[in-house]
Amino acid sequence: MGNPQQSINADQVSEFLREHPDFLIGQPELLAEIELEQSPAGTISLAQRQRQQLRQKNQQLHEQLHALIDNAHSNTALQQRVHQLCLRLLDCQDLHSLLTVLLEQLQQEFSADEVALRLFYTDEQQAKLPPVNGNIAELPADDSQLKVFDHILDKQQPVCGRLTKAQKQLLFAEKAEEIHSVACLPLGHQPCAGLLAIASRDANRFHADMGTEYLSFLGEVFMRLMRRFCHGHNGN
Repeated sequence: MGNPQQSINADQVSEFLREHPDFLIGQPELLAEIELEQSPAGTISLAQRQRQQLRQKNQQLHEQLHALIDNAHSNTALQQRVHQLCLRLLDCQDLHSLLTVLLEQLQQEFSADEVALRLFYTDEQQAKLPPVNGNIAELPADDSQLKVFDHILDKQQPVCGRLTKAQKQLLFAEKAEEIHSVACLPLGHQPCAGLLAIASRDANRFHADMGTEYLSFLGEVFMRLMRRFCHGHNGN
């Protein structure tokens, strides 16, 4: 048998109380002794400690709930803006108006500080883009610069948040240092493919919790119209 006089340590006491959380309820005299009513300033009772922890947990749950509500409202607003933009794009009658409406509306309705469009081409498929006032450029599909976007292009899913310095440099050149958050949309496959980037100087403007399915839909609508105007494709 073990020594009945053997002392126990704080970890053993803590483990016992975790296994028997109602122990002190059946020991009111002991509970009264450890409430530390005469303890030095700054010491609190077990009940006070529990109330404090409950208040902290409630506050955390409250903040999480508000974050979820705010995110839901944000995604609903995003859906409405994408819907309106797609309707305007569908009303365009030529490539010039398509590109102009896209860039202008993204800056106005999405409060974007910068918008960049990069279209990729092969020798046989280069589009003849009309002169449009905006950050638009065509790049060869095998351009080595595009390797920094391999992960995004392979997944073909929008990415919201921060881009690397090299990615921002390719999209925004001398303005790259001003950009702190981006919604980046990969745009389909050949004969039309590219990247659309909606950027902000605000690091919290575009974030991972945004509803990217709406952005995917915008990209699909835009590239179908590009195929129609550039290559005469009416289907996918």
